[in-house]
Amino acid sequence: MTRKGELDTPVPVVDLAVMEANLRRMAEVCRRNGVKLRPHTKTHKIPALARRQVELGAAGITVAKLGEAEVMADAGLDDILIAYPMVGPQKLERLFRLARRARIACTLDSVEVAQELSAAACRRGAAIRFLVEVDIGLGRCGLPPGDELMQLCARAASLPGLEFGGLLTHAGHSRRVRAPSEVEEIGRREGELMAGAARSLRVAGLEVAEVSVGSTPTAATAGAVPGVTEVRPGTYIFNDASTAALGLPGLTDVALTVLSTVVGHPAPDRLILDAGSKALSSDRLSANLLQGHGWIKGYPGLSIPSLSEEHAIVAVPPGASAPRIGEKVEIIPNHVCSVVNLFDELIGVEGDRVEVVWPVAARGKVR
Repeated sequence: MTRKGELDTPVPVVDLAVMEANLRRMAEVCRRNGVKLRPHTKTHKIPALARRQVELGAAGITVAKLGEAEVMADAGLDDILIAYPMVGPQKLERLFRLARRARIACTLDSVEVAQELSAAACRRGAAIRFLVEVDIGLGRCGLPPGDELMQLCARAASLPGLEFGGLLTHAGHSRRVRAPSEVEEIGRREGELMAGAARSLRVAGLEVAEVSVGSTPTAATAGAVPGVTEVRPGTYIFNDASTAALGLPGLTDVALTVLSTVVGHPAPDRLILDAGSKALSSDRLSANLLQGHGWIKGYPGLSIPSLSEEHAIVAVPPGASAPRIGEKVEIIPNHVCSVVNLFDELIGVEGDRVEVVWPVAARGKVR
């Protein structure tokens, strides 16, 4: 029987009990709000964990890329939203091939993508479901609520081979704020803007089946707004320093840490760990909340101000407690989605005992 402390490092370790509690908590939030849960599996990239989410009530899953969708469909997941526009003949060929064996939907935010998707569907005598992405503050993909959005929805819905499924947004900017009250306000606004846009489309004669919102921090608040039908959180399965920094949820709800070994103590104020940017990623995320590249459990006085590829540089203030060379520490990463994509496997533990090893099957599936 392998113990956690015996694992070679660096290695991502998942506390199974904490993960299960996280999964059940979000499922209950969605049941209480009367909305569907469609978790974003880009966080874990593991079919077994996607199946567990479905077992606990998820209506289907969300993925970021077509390659992730193919991995999940190969494993038997059959209701998949690809929250990404499909552009180019290679992508479209794969998309329609995949749609023959699973219920697939994708997103778009332009007439050009809609027309290309429609032409591909017509050539194949097929149909594909799509959602139109709405920008409610992130400043990435999507159109803001208003006339241009309504015109795009109407134009795309009129094209042959396309089935208009509704509206989708992602409030990723909720991670840039300082306090839970600010996150809740973003969540309320997310839900209200989306529900309002859907009402306008219905008045104009379009059927809007789904009003889909995302983001672990805003899922509970946005999902409680009348008119929202679906939430798509991802990070909640593991959580990370970015969610813990906001208290949504807290440190005790972080299920995944990176186990690392102290390999050097070259100066009184500096330790070296064997987990660099190839194990922790270089994400700093919200600089106003996260100082450094992760939190070291059990050592609140220490910080990780910099990384190289294979080294974490740990700052040790005068008088702070610090581990010795050869000791292992657990690092709560800033951005767990990026960290998972850096490893071939995740190790699941119950207490100190290794219970399961999951291959990260969709790792690197960025096409």
